[in-house]
Amino acid sequence: MVSNTRRGFRALTVVASCATLALIVIGGVVRVTGSGLGCPDWPLCYGQVLPPPQIESLIEFAHRFTALLVGVMIVAIAFIALKSHRQDRAVTIPALAGVAVLVVQSLLGAITVWLELPPVIVAVHLGTALAMFACVLTVTANVHHTPGTPARLSSRVFPLALGSAIAVYVLILLGATVTATGASLACPDWPLCRGQLVPQLGDLSVTVHFTHRFAALATAILVTLLVFQARRSRAESPRVWRWALAVFWLFVAQVVVGGMNVLPRLPTVLRALHLGVAASVWGAAVVLVVMLIRDRRALSEASAQKPGRESMTSTPNFGAAAMVAVPARGAAASTTLKKYLYLSKPWIIVLLLITTLTAMLIAGKGSASLALIGATLLGGALASAGANAINCYIDRDIDGLMSRTKNRPIPRDQLDPHRALGFGLAASVASFAVLLAFVNLLAAVLAVFGIIYYVFVYTLWLKRTTPHNIVIGGIAGAVPPLVGWAAVTGRLDLLALYLFLIVFYWTPPHTWALAILVRGDYEKAGVPMLPVVAGEAETRRQIWLYSLQLVAVTLLVFAFRLLGWVYLALAVVLNGLFLWLAFRLKRDRDKPAAKRLYKYSQLYLALLFAAMVVDASLV
Repeated sequence: MVSNTRRGFRALTVVASCATLALIVIGGVVRVTGSGLGCPDWPLCYGQVLPPPQIESLIEFAHRFTALLVGVMIVAIAFIALKSHRQDRAVTIPALAGVAVLVVQSLLGAITVWLELPPVIVAVHLGTALAMFACVLTVTANVHHTPGTPARLSSRVFPLALGSAIAVYVLILLGATVTATGASLACPDWPLCRGQLVPQLGDLSVTVHFTHRFAALATAILVTLLVFQARRSRAESPRVWRWALAVFWLFVAQVVVGGMNVLPRLPTVLRALHLGVAASVWGAAVVLVVMLIRDRRALSEASAQKPGRESMTSTPNFGAAAMVAVPARGAAASTTLKKYLYLSKPWIIVLLLITTLTAMLIAGKGSASLALIGATLLGGALASAGANAINCYIDRDIDGLMSRTKNRPIPRDQLDPHRALGFGLAASVASFAVLLAFVNLLAAVLAVFGIIYYVFVYTLWLKRTTPHNIVIGGIAGAVPPLVGWAAVTGRLDLLALYLFLIVFYWTPPHTWALAILVRGDYEKAGVPMLPVVAGEAETRRQIWLYSLQLVAVTLLVFAFRLLGWVYLALAVVLNGLFLWLAFRLKRDRDKPAAKRLYKYSQLYLALLFAAMVVDASLV
């Protein structure tokens, strides 16, 4: 039986959650009606407690009065949490955080009025309101929720849920920036922008508006993958499935309302509804994340209490012994750095940066600014490191089963999985910030697209579900040349598309040659790579066919006169050796032939792009 006090506390958290959502919606009404200065002073309104009888003042007063009610309820929640739930940190910490955010939010509200609605402060004001909403929802979810999600479900759904929540939060802030800067109708059509898929980004208002739309597309991909993954295990945890479904359909409604916002005579109520639905998506995503965190923690505690089960960190292993044997603080720091470096897969980063750098030099006719090159390569390295670290977090359950990956830091218990995830997210965000600040928006957007595609489309969806994972997932690895090209030119041209296609068609022969060598690992881990599903004979045939397509694409670059005779001569030599090794693999049917092709394919891509640089610099 639930006591009356606990029942009353639960009811209070629900009412506070609804009131906070209403506060955000009313704030949206204030914004779209231009009532932000309906009361030009604060905390009074024209020096009075009650506002004058004019519509702008009444709207602004309604916003302030709702904020007062929400503030009282948040303080009451914190008081009750400290008094009756002191032992439950999942309740007390967000309750106290809610009070702290409330104070900041109140100060920002006053500053917004005093400074007469500066766009940056308005966006930050909304951001803190969403954070306050999240605090209240976290308390609400924790006092209502009973753990029970299976580990394999939460481990697959949690990264998608967390990614979706972060993406929705950023999307809402970008939307607030669009409104605050007057860029709402910078793209008067939808889903295109001024009749183009990617408009010219010279105009600041167009850049702000288009960035918001791109963020909406990226968020849509995440939310779709979230509901897809949750659906696979809905019988095991119907609550998670229902909340994932709520996130999805609320986001669909948000997209529809967002599309209607380009209509010139859209009613004010629908413009305010746009923010309200967005806040609802954010709220549903927060609840889903809180549920998964609570379930995972409860499952870990239950596993630790099982008889005969010891903590993984107490099991003797080489990694733990190495950590104990390091006495010096500097040596320990060096060891930690090596773990994160290994986590980021530097050998992959190097190859991706080669295609990025050469694309920049091709676009720049053999030269480019050293500062621009440095910033682009740094942003690209961070993007690749972030995506690879998140990949290691997601695949930690199968990495320990394969000889090729069992020595990674997470399977060897040398690095906490959540720290690895945090590192990956931090590197990804830093990548976007570096490219946006020191390169340009298009390069930053392309890098983010590559991260999202590699993590969510390839790793979380394709890799374990289809033998075509490498073909479709190869799009992610083909993005770096586009980033390099966009960094120099600020646009994407036909030759940039060919660079993309070359890497795309190169990926299957390169990766399938490796898959033949480590086929047993993939079988053990249950990954449906082509040699496992179709056999090695079919894999060799597909390698040959894709090698022919790769050669054809490289020759089209010359056929369309995008590069000259120097490139053609070098490409013919490189392609001839590639085809010979692919033919030998098809004919000889042995692993040494696969190893030769795999090793040469790495050198081939670097030399082919270098040949393009040489040719472009001679123009």
